[in-house]
Amino acid sequence: MEVLVQYLDDLEDLIYAIALLAEKIRNAVRFFLFMVASFALQLFGVFIALVSPPIAVAVASLLLVGMLYRGVVQGMPQAKATS
Repeated sequence: MEVLVQYLDDLEDLIYAIALLAEKIRNAVRFFLFMVASFALQLFGVFIALVSPPIAVAVASLLLVGMLYRGVVQGMPQAKATS
């Protein structure tokens, strides 16, 4: 009976080790996708600025307004905790 418990304990350790490894892989993939998306957006921004500067300014203005709106509507995290 004790051998069975030891076997199950080793199996549990193996499963959790695989889960920890999967988490590290998931974080690496997320970082890689973030870097690829960031590079693609920067490249697209340069390309659109070279092709049509007014459209590039319009896109930048829309992004700025969107970020300002999100900042005002979402609020500060500390303000939510204190009220």
